[in-house]
Amino acid sequence: MPGAFEEYLRAKEEGNLQGLELSEEGFEYVLERLLDEGGEECEEDVLELSGIAFERFPYSLHLLGRYCDALILGGQAERSLEILEGYADSYVQVSGFHFLMVRGNVAVGRFRHAREWFYKAVECSTDDGETVDSICAIAQDCIDAQNFREAVFYLERGDRIRALPFEYFNDFAFCYDRLDEPQRAVEFYDKYLDRNPFNDVVWFNMGTVQARLKDFDKAIEAFEYSIALNGGNSSSLYNLAVVYMNLQRYREAADVFERFVEIDSDILGRLGLGESYIRLERHEDAIRQFEMVLSDGERVAEGHAGLDTVRAIQSCRRGAREEFKALFLKIFATGTAWLGVVYDMLPQLPNEQWFLEFLENIKKDIN
Repeated sequence: MPGAFEEYLRAKEEGNLQGLELSEEGFEYVLERLLDEGGEECEEDVLELSGIAFERFPYSLHLLGRYCDALILGGQAERSLEILEGYADSYVQVSGFHFLMVRGNVAVGRFRHAREWFYKAVECSTDDGETVDSICAIAQDCIDAQNFREAVFYLERGDRIRALPFEYFNDFAFCYDRLDEPQRAVEFYDKYLDRNPFNDVVWFNMGTVQARLKDFDKAIEAFEYSIALNGGNSSSLYNLAVVYMNLQRYREAADVFERFVEIDSDILGRLGLGESYIRLERHEDAIRQFEMVLSDGERVAEGHAGLDTVRAIQSCRRGAREEFKALFLKIFATGTAWLGVVYDMLPQLPNEQWFLEFLENIKKDIN
């Protein structure tokens, strides 16, 4: 069949795919090779060629499936369903056809109809392996459609037919995380990591869930495992630093933020590092971070608020109340969380009469 692929390449180069003369098996071979070698980059080529192949061999279930699947991936799920519905009476007992109907209905958000076709598919299925593969593909479609409850439904059904490979524990966990069921997510991340403890992304995911559960020790452990496996995982570095900030372990937070900014240009890292420096009383270092934020051009308001926070703390400590008030008002106007840093670093403020009067005046101005 390699000759079929050469004929395809020649016809494509000449702009004459409609004139391509291949057998059914030849079209199947070329489409399979495009999918194997080209991936997403060849989606348009697959859609075009599968459409031509389907026109030539309209009663080939395999080519029908290729074409309809390409339509779904190309955002033309309604067209795919229109074609499939025309063949419904011809493939009453063919599970592969029913699974195509499931995928098409999932793609257009008709999840109830998808389940109806799913039950038909399972009823007439004769190959557990192919059935489970199809079910897992549908689960992924549901994840892509952001319907995580339906994804769990299909994953569970697939696992009942035949135990799924452990890699699917990650899919279960991801779905439960999105469904705001973090304990269930942890259960499945644990199952995955028991089988494969060398996946830094899964350790990162575990860390984020543990942080949501406020089990910070386990979150730190998970992020540290992730970083040990992949020192370039900036997401794990950033989230580990945030956990340390939440625990008021500012020296450790600063250390991790410093590692983050070495490998990632995301301004959030410099803002976090600046705040950690403020809390460590390293004001000049904090100012340098905020100046770098301003030079980048993104999140300028927060960069200015960070600078104003440092200067407000300094002005209050040296007794420059009017300067402090002006800076406080600037920070207040940004609507950012930097006021909380000011209060934390100047805990005496709520007991100062001049400051209480200042707040009263702000309230009056607002009203």
